[in-house]
Amino acid sequence: MVKPRVFMNFMVGDAPAGRVIFELFNDTAPKTAENFRALCTGEKGVSPISDVPLYYKGCTVHRAIKDFMIQAGDFTKGNGAGGESIYGAPFPDEDLERPIDSEGLLVMANRGPDTNSSQFFVTVRPCPHLDGKHVCFGRVVAGYDVIEKISNVETDGKDRPLEKVLIASCGELEFRKVPPKPVADREASAEASEEESPPPKGKRRHRGEDSDEDDSEEEERKRRKRERKARKQEKRDRREKERSKRDEVVPSKPDPAVPHQETEEEYDARLEREEQERINEIRRKELEALKREKEDTSVVIDGVRYKGRGAMKYRDPESSFRQK
Repeated sequence: MVKPRVFMNFMVGDAPAGRVIFELFNDTAPKTAENFRALCTGEKGVSPISDVPLYYKGCTVHRAIKDFMIQAGDFTKGNGAGGESIYGAPFPDEDLERPIDSEGLLVMANRGPDTNSSQFFVTVRPCPHLDGKHVCFGRVVAGYDVIEKISNVETDGKDRPLEKVLIASCGELEFRKVPPKPVADREASAEASEEESPPPKGKRRHRGEDSDEDDSEEEERKRRKRERKARKQEKRDRREKERSKRDEVVPSKPDPAVPHQETEEEYDARLEREEQERINEIRRKELEALKREKEDTSVVIDGVRYKGRGAMKYRDPESSFRQK
């Protein structure tokens, strides 16, 4: 069974913190894994109960404890008091036998037995005291350093991060099959293996009265071998010549009817690029708003621009003298 993989891109304050990729244990906790996967993609749309999207995107990390764990998943209230599963009501525990015995494990948060919804936490150390109480349904396969970074942010007395930490974007990774080896390459490898394999050994004849006959048979065998090898080389050279000529005359072009399939690296780069563009656009708008605010608060008198207000206003002595 192929285990699904999902990703989350985190932000700390206004800066991207990095991407974390989780592998889900859909073999031992299928209902829990499907709930988490669907909440990462947002494919279930808006909840008829809470009237909010069933989606982790924009959800905050509302709890971070150094050397223990980080907790998130409350997309209804954002403070750890809410959350909702794709099944509506809280759903029962599935696999409580898997131990929570290492860092980087993905575990469901709950309020007691059979109260799973959408909140989850990621461990930063083994937590044997939670064995049998929480369902472990996944693990971090990439980006564990991001989890450690978030667990070390400054928090208040209730372990709430002082700086906003959120899931900027999330989704499911697509598995792609390795394309089959081209036929031409298979033929070339077969020919190479055939040439490398030694010729079958025939029965040796004792030299004696028929030594002249043996020598002639040996010469004939060598001649046939040389001719066979020459034909193979000629055939290979002709094929290479035709291939190079075809490549020069008609360069290969991508078929416009077939859409380009992104690799996982291209997909990750595109998501990071789009997220950076979004952040840059927000900053640009904030700078423009500050600039407009400064222009609105400035006053021009006798060709002199005055900025600020109250006792801090700059007074030009020459302007004051002219007014007197």
